[in-house]
Amino acid sequence: MSDDLLGIGAFALLSGLSVTALRHYDDIELLRPASVDPHTGYRRYTTDQVRAARLIGTLRTVELPVEDVRAVVTDPETTADVLGRHRTRLADRAHALSALVEVVDRYIDRGVPVPEPTSPRIVQVTINVTDLDAAVAFYRAAFGATFQQEIMSFQFGTWPGDDFFLLTVAHGASDHGTHEGPTGTSRFGLLVGDLDATHRRALDAGAREIEAPYQVPWKPRSSAILDPSGNRIDLTQG
Repeated sequence: MSDDLLGIGAFALLSGLSVTALRHYDDIELLRPASVDPHTGYRRYTTDQVRAARLIGTLRTVELPVEDVRAVVTDPETTADVLGRHRTRLADRAHALSALVEVVDRYIDRGVPVPEPTSPRIVQVTINVTDLDAAVAFYRAAFGATFQQEIMSFQFGTWPGDDFFLLTVAHGASDHGTHEGPTGTSRFGLLVGDLDATHRRALDAGAREIEAPYQVPWKPRSSAILDPSGNRIDLTQG
């Protein structure tokens, strides 16, 4: 073996990555060895690869997805954008976990409710979005919705609960398959606790007003807006 090449065990010690991880990163072409013995399959690395390996290990400690790690390693100038999107995902996860903690605390204080069977209700609607980052920012700011990246859905309320609702973003092939959306934009309604405050918050977050808050005798106070992708949201006072 050449003096400037390291076996996988020695490279693992220098890089902080396990041998198993190094083999996996080779298989997915994230960190390829400098050479591989064609007869034994033994991997060898250069000392110049240590920094890249340590960068990969550091990024994975904050649970950055492998494909995002690949983007940073391939083009370091994307680091801020990639980490910014990941921070948003982590913040959404933290928000969702915080909501679950509140539910558990309520169960501890008041007992665990067992819901009675009820008639079916709609708990999921699919929409198309033109800019996912803008949509995530809008629904978080306007409605406090959490974006669940794994299922490409905005979550309203907490499961289980009468306020639980998923607003799913149409998307192409992923680990969960393909989720096709409607042709064009969608129209759906949301029941809100304070219609006027929610309406103003939505406008501040980038919505376009279709109908200002109004009151008629035959229905609760209502309004209508368009989200940044042109989907119509009918708001109703709960």
